[in-house]
Amino acid sequence: MFKKIASAVSSISGTPRNGTPEPPVLAGHHGPGRVKQYAQLAKTLEDYGVPVATEDCAACDSPCADGAANGAGGAGTVAEIGNAWDGKTYEQYVHDKYGDFDEFPAAIDTDWESDLAGSGGPPVGRVVVISTGKSDWPRDHVDAQDSLSYQVNKVLSKQKGGGKNKKDGNPADPSTYVLNSAFPPPSTALSGPIAPLPSLYSSCLISQAEDPEDETVLVFPDWKAVLEVENSLEGAQGLWDGALSGSLGRAGQRLQNEGEGCNRRRSYVLPYRAIVLLCSHKRRDKRCSIAAPLLRSALVTCLTKHGIHVDETGSSLAVPELGALEDLEGTEAEREAEVGRRISNIEGVHGGEGGEVGIFNINHLGGHRYAGVMLILFPSGAYLSYGRVTPQEIPRVVEDTILKGKIVPGLLRSAAGVVRPGATAKENGFLAW
Repeated sequence: MFKKIASAVSSISGTPRNGTPEPPVLAGHHGPGRVKQYAQLAKTLEDYGVPVATEDCAACDSPCADGAANGAGGAGTVAEIGNAWDGKTYEQYVHDKYGDFDEFPAAIDTDWESDLAGSGGPPVGRVVVISTGKSDWPRDHVDAQDSLSYQVNKVLSKQKGGGKNKKDGNPADPSTYVLNSAFPPPSTALSGPIAPLPSLYSSCLISQAEDPEDETVLVFPDWKAVLEVENSLEGAQGLWDGALSGSLGRAGQRLQNEGEGCNRRRSYVLPYRAIVLLCSHKRRDKRCSIAAPLLRSALVTCLTKHGIHVDETGSSLAVPELGALEDLEGTEAEREAEVGRRISNIEGVHGGEGGEVGIFNINHLGGHRYAGVMLILFPSGAYLSYGRVTPQEIPRVVEDTILKGKIVPGLLRSAAGVVRPGATAKENGFLAW
């Protein structure tokens, strides 16, 4: 299919085809020029082994070249895969299924000119999200000296690590912004230490610790919540030693000192099928603080429509169903296999409707000019950075990415752990491992 698209789209820069000028690429996602640009990007990504959504192909109003050229008797893209939106325009499909979403105000002023794909490399090590109960922070979130983020940053600054995250990439070369994770898939033990240091974020997550002075920490791609983390330098060091060190797998360190003092923390597999992290950092740039609540509202509407419960506070972490990972017995391989088994049993983890998604605000992600921006993480280890996300595009985020494990090409900034050759044609894309 994408080979036929390529024959129809000689380039994404407007090069004339058969003497007919290409349509201009205007602001917005659904103009003819923009759709054709996305279709070409979809082919590039699929050729690299990335599961991609094909709706842009169906939306393209320019059929592929004549039958003599493509061997399909003149059948165009829409005829090949059918109209992705029940025979309607995308706007009508969204209106009929979900209702009307609020438009972004003019103050957001999204950048539609520069390349989105490759605008910020993904982390290949761990991602650490710390509870603060807030949606805005100092300009540098780790400057808040009363926060666990401040303490964890001090510990990380003393560690030796390599593999720094790339800052940008070449849109025509996915290898520069779609990276392999440094971690093996769930159920698999580490083959060696993880060199890259964790990426650290503060979040609006409300701590579910019994002690009000303790915090809750989410760790990816481990897919676990660490409860009862003492908000102190000793607590941060214990978090590193027990959950974040590059020598540890998903199961983490076994119980230490009978769980006394800073070792009282306990880790549990997250109950979510996906987590969406929305930038809301007003003191860095007001655009994301305006976009975040609008995107959150649209996400809740769409997810609920598909029978998916939404946790916006972290309350689902308060009463874990299974025991703490620190208490797992057996060899390291056996402990990792048990973590993988628990992850595999999360409702909705393999796609389709149902289950639960966590949505939390976090600090600066970079690329505010592409507001709204978000991270989406999955139990499979997949990490996505999306930009230019409007409320009207949230149905695609939900239907294509969360339900089916497919990347929406026109929203992609960068990704890690998503390469699955041949998975575009499969139902669950990068949700599988």
